Amino acid sequence: MRIMHCRKARLAFVAAAALVISTGCSDPEANQAGGSSAAGGSTEAAVSGSMADVCKAAQHEGELVSWNSEDPEAYEKIFADFSKTYPGIKLNSVEVRPDDLVQKLVTESAAGHPSGVDAISITMDKAGPLLDNHLINGDIDFTKMGVKPDYIGDGNAVRTERIAIGLAYNTDQVHDSDLPNTWDDLVNPKWEGKVVVDPRGDPMQLLAIAWGQEKTVDFVTKLSKTDKPQIVQGATAGLLTVASGENKITTNGRSAETEEQQSKGAPVKIKYLDIVPAVDYYTAVPVGAPHPNAGACWAAWLNSDDGRKAKAAYAFKGNIDLPPEAGSGKLAAIDNPQDTKLVADTADKISAVWSGRS
Repeated sequence: MRIMHCRKARLAFVAAAALVISTGCSDPEANQAGGSSAAGGSTEAAVSGSMADVCKAAQHEGELVSWNSEDPEAYEKIFADFSKTYPGIKLNSVEVRPDDLVQKLVTESAAGHPSGVDAISITMDKAGPLLDNHLINGDIDFTKMGVKPDYIGDGNAVRTERIAIGLAYNTDQVHDSDLPNTWDDLVNPKWEGKVVVDPRGDPMQLLAIAWGQEKTVDFVTKLSKTDKPQIVQGATAGLLTVASGENKITTNGRSAETEEQQSKGAPVKIKYLDIVPAVDYYTAVPVGAPHPNAGACWAAWLNSDDGRKAKAAYAFKGNIDLPPEAGSGKLAAIDNPQDTKLVADTADKISAVWSGRS
């Protein structure tokens, strides 16, 4: 197995070119040579058949070019498990944020250039331009590869992880019985100055899927006035202040980050409330992928039992509907373009509350 990995690569859109910060790793645009693309007018290889058929074709292609936001070390380990079943495929991985990834693909398509990528990791709140411009390969039948229809999202993207979110708390300072059971109950003077919130609205904008925008913004306004929370940007940053004892609770307690900190011995745990916000990540094969069978094989494998085990072991990420600890909690995850708009608009209003502009 040969792995070519660009650590912390970032795509800067200056004159439609990509700037890749890396040592000994090529620019993603170099992978365009010989790649097929609808924009470039060359013929794209067909992807059809069972998992065995597609992955055999992937082995003949011999390479997977992936743009993803996974930790590079974890991604390499996950791919190593994949390679035990499907050897002979070289990984060329670039770490890039979903919003940058989308802009890059749209920019390249508008210029008539092939992207040179086989598999992309996206969230539905960022994927709109890809769907609008038909930049995801919709001809692949992932159900023939063992993917259940419930895990296939808009545009034919395969859900490969779900991050559930609740209250992450310091177990040395807070007892589970002291925590609220609902988001509404979090509005309580006893938590004044002890709760962390993210200034971007995460994850409370997702509550609007269950509650609607008006109730969600009203809740955040009450929380701001009553709990006077600490403002910390970033799920991991907020969690670390809880792990250290600086704060007691963060409202952006993500399952993956919390499990990772637990593995390091941090005294943190999640309590899921009546509404369980969740962020879904999907893997998709772009139109014009140079190695489309490799992209499809990888996406379907990540959704398989073996792929899920590898994700859980190396990246602390699951792909179940809800964690068992969530009980009867109601899921709040983006499922369609209408949810995307609602969540984005609500996030803006929540940010205005935290900044004192509302």
